[in-house]
Amino acid sequence: MSMMQTLISFLEEFWAHFRVVDAVDILLMSAIVYWGLIWSKETASRRVLIGVTLVLILYFLSRAFDMVLVSLVLQTGFAVLIIILVVIFQEDLRRMFERIAGVRWLGGFKQASPQLPFDVDALVEATFTLARAKTGALIVLEGSDPLDRHIDGGVKLGGHISQPLLFSIFDSSSPGHDGAVVVNQGRIDKFATHLPISKNHDMIAGRGTRHSAALGLAECSDAMAIVVSEERGVVSIAEADKLVTVDSTSELKEHVESFLIDRFPIEQSGGMKQMVYRNGWIKLLAVALTVGAWFALAYNPQTVRRTYVVPIEYRGQPASHVMVDPPPNEARVTLSGLDRNFRFLEPSSLKISIDLAESHAGSNAIAITDRQIRLPLNLALERIDPRIVRVDMRAKQALPPVDQAKPAGTPPIN
Repeated sequence: MSMMQTLISFLEEFWAHFRVVDAVDILLMSAIVYWGLIWSKETASRRVLIGVTLVLILYFLSRAFDMVLVSLVLQTGFAVLIIILVVIFQEDLRRMFERIAGVRWLGGFKQASPQLPFDVDALVEATFTLARAKTGALIVLEGSDPLDRHIDGGVKLGGHISQPLLFSIFDSSSPGHDGAVVVNQGRIDKFATHLPISKNHDMIAGRGTRHSAALGLAECSDAMAIVVSEERGVVSIAEADKLVTVDSTSELKEHVESFLIDRFPIEQSGGMKQMVYRNGWIKLLAVALTVGAWFALAYNPQTVRRTYVVPIEYRGQPASHVMVDPPPNEARVTLSGLDRNFRFLEPSSLKISIDLAESHAGSNAIAITDRQIRLPLNLALERIDPRIVRVDMRAKQALPPVDQAKPAGTPPIN
């Protein structure tokens, strides 16, 4: 058989067994894998995830090549591994579930706005003006993750971003100049807030507390923090567990606009196309991984036959009859179907139910059919042994009349 004929045969067999449910299954799992890849891209513990992925690959290879010892050890250690992962990623997992809970499922995802939520030029110019004056500042641009549990204190403000307002907040004579300003949806939500301190000493080496606080918030959320050094007059940004220096207003503006467009997309033509191509290679990777896993774990077009010992129950026995001898109480049932259809079968749920309502005195030959067995979907009854059960019945003896039941020698009653 040529390669083309083999391919055509495979496609015909695939199309004959592929269901709409399988397509939905692949799409849903692809979405889950995509979110997992995005999460692993943002989390600070990517090396741990890479190690876990390598362990999983080793496990599947050991199963494929029948390496019993390796697969047994890895399978036994998975329960411990899950506990370890929960401990390592507890902050990242909490952040992920908070983000999922924050999605407006009924109202859609982030709605595109006609423009950016605030004047980026005003923020950029104010930042570099503070830097030239060597006035320390810390400005937080809130993203999708809620920040309430990460920040302490602060004074509610609710004012629009402007240079005079930022100058007055970070003026050295202002009581809140040492804290951070939190910007949400284009407004200064709070000022004089305190942020968590980063423990990444390599990244913050030679820098002050503001830089440590900015990096600390970036490590536990998707916010961006802009820092102005009081000693050196240098502008830096902290985002996605990275702290980088910004040398010009144009560079800072590019970073801020990119952040805002990602969190608050702008309405434009081709929005659907942009949504499809955004993180395109990650989406393709998620689909490829899911399809590969589906073929490896779920797709098996070969028909499988499995035999189970199934109990038999008898119901509806007429009150006027009794069984002479106990009938068979179990049968061997052979089912056929695809391997994936057997995965959700609970053997203890199989039961043969025989109705004796139409039975009569004597020998009753009752054939067992698929109507007397609760079969899961997509599984067919291949064989039953025995196919016919015999139930011997006899009528109950009628009790004699009361006067005939009197013992002999009983004197008559006068």
